[in-house]
Amino acid sequence: MSYKIIPLVQSRIAAPLGVPFYLGDMRTLVTSGVYIWHIAGADEKIVVDAGMEAPGSNGLVHGFPAMGGGEIGTREALAKVGLKPEEVDTLILTHLHFDHVATVDLFHNARIIVQKKEWEFAHYPTPHMKGTYDQTALSKIENMDLVLVNGDTEIAKGIKVVTLPGHTKGLQGVAVDTEKGTYLLASDHFYTYFNIMPPRQNVEFTDLAGAKLSLAPSPLPFLPIGLHVDLTDWFESSYKTLTITKRTMIIPGHDPSIVGKTFP
Repeated sequence: MSYKIIPLVQSRIAAPLGVPFYLGDMRTLVTSGVYIWHIAGADEKIVVDAGMEAPGSNGLVHGFPAMGGGEIGTREALAKVGLKPEEVDTLILTHLHFDHVATVDLFHNARIIVQKKEWEFAHYPTPHMKGTYDQTALSKIENMDLVLVNGDTEIAKGIKVVTLPGHTKGLQGVAVDTEKGTYLLASDHFYTYFNIMPPRQNVEFTDLAGAKLSLAPSPLPFLPIGLHVDLTDWFESSYKTLTITKRTMIIPGHDPSIVGKTFP
């Protein structure tokens, strides 16, 4: 099988620069997309992640400024590829943070693929991660067709989930065979392309709110993310990604530049 990966914007979220970039400026906000991913070309309908809830009256979701999301955001995102959540056969959840699982109950006809370690960690997270999990969403998942996998697992011919611990204990990426080779949907193991390919000189980029932001150079082989449970695991997982595919075929989880793209 030869597939395509299509990122669909479900919502937008703003977070301090120190979230995607370790030791980044916590006073500067960067606005990024929250994506649902459609893997096109399969015999069954496969989607990755379920997005974020809509913000409350204060404009926040779990303390972060946000726009869009919720059921409307999910339905509008999937409609761009002619899908409804009820039609999805398999929903892969890369991890169980609030911005990846909020509308999971709309996918009530799908089997839900989660790493067993992630499921366990989500129920008993470290204190600094507690606010990133939504116990209400976990309760919904528990009553669905939940499939707990343990390690790297083939989901369909040419589609494999691969463990990438570091950001969370049980984060999984999705390796997808395409006509151009294997792409790795890395989710939040890498927030941006700068995490995968650190800049060697000062760079400027534009976020989804149109803000111009700058990033200092780094000598590291990978630029760590700011939100993690274990940086040793994170670096080991980063090197693991290079055994799956090359850097240019790794897709980060929240990079603003992937809006409107299809891989390959």
